[in-house]
Amino acid sequence: MAYSNEYFLIALGFKKKDDPAPFCALGQTYSVNNSIMYGNYWFYDTEDFSINIHDFHMRQDYLFVGETTLLKDVLSVSFIKSVCGESIHPYRCVHNGCLYTFSKRDGTFRFFLHGGFPYFSVGFEYKKEFLLQNTKQLNIAFEEIQKAFDDLNDLNSAPKIEHIVDEIVAYNTTSPGSEIFYEAKVKEVLSYILKIYFEKKRIPAKRSLADDEALKNVCRYIDDHYAMDLNQSLLCTIAYMGKTKLKQCFKEKYDMTITEYIQRRRISIAEHMLISTRLKVSEVARCVGYSSHSRFSALFKKYKGFSPQEFVEFVEDMKKSTQSFED
Repeated sequence: MAYSNEYFLIALGFKKKDDPAPFCALGQTYSVNNSIMYGNYWFYDTEDFSINIHDFHMRQDYLFVGETTLLKDVLSVSFIKSVCGESIHPYRCVHNGCLYTFSKRDGTFRFFLHGGFPYFSVGFEYKKEFLLQNTKQLNIAFEEIQKAFDDLNDLNSAPKIEHIVDEIVAYNTTSPGSEIFYEAKVKEVLSYILKIYFEKKRIPAKRSLADDEALKNVCRYIDDHYAMDLNQSLLCTIAYMGKTKLKQCFKEKYDMTITEYIQRRRISIAEHMLISTRLKVSEVARCVGYSSHSRFSALFKKYKGFSPQEFVEFVEDMKKSTQSFED
């Protein structure tokens, strides 16, 4: 069975590796090392679904172009762990920790990545028959399932899917039951997508559209003022809500507390600063709003899986690799 994205990988200069390392041997790894980028693309493909991991570093700005008509009977979603770039058609600035789906399936998609930054994502591709079979009890049409996927682009973050993604990245065994593991994970993601979708459809019973827009305003304010002391009274004023209502509505809409949202925003910005500047870890911590180096380090490890210093060392190794290639 040919993998649907194989032609795209080959066109970009990827070559099949005999050894799928550093990922699970149950899948197939393609590697690339050219003037545009270097790294790996791994996938596990079945007749019902596919899982893929993008793990590469951009050496220069590059515009990825592909045909969305090929996705007619496939619904996909990617959790992007590390990125610096934008979706051009339709335009959307993507960020660390976001979900991305192709909302247009009748033309060309354009995805722009900036040079000098890593790109790491885990994607899930669902075949139409698999989706219909696993949603039979819900009695919903394929078009509604498609809308549930498209609505994911409105989420600022998805901790549940991030947890599943981390499990997949860490999984590196071919013992009996591995196929069951991957199928269970894609079903977990699908279950979460439908849960979010149907909860959103019930919004009128829980909160008004005005409340929904107010919550978006709170997120926009946090995104722009992440390094400040964001006290709850100020956020309540922005939302025109009391403290209890704001807490409850925010948790319902974003599946996380306001505190966690602020922390994730700060750590995401810090990650980019550690990649693109020569600031010390302690300086970056202060820039994103943390006076305590230990507190910053603990949160960075919580959300990124390794300490700031370990991340800096990784970035330096990547830069040395890039310099070696250019020389």
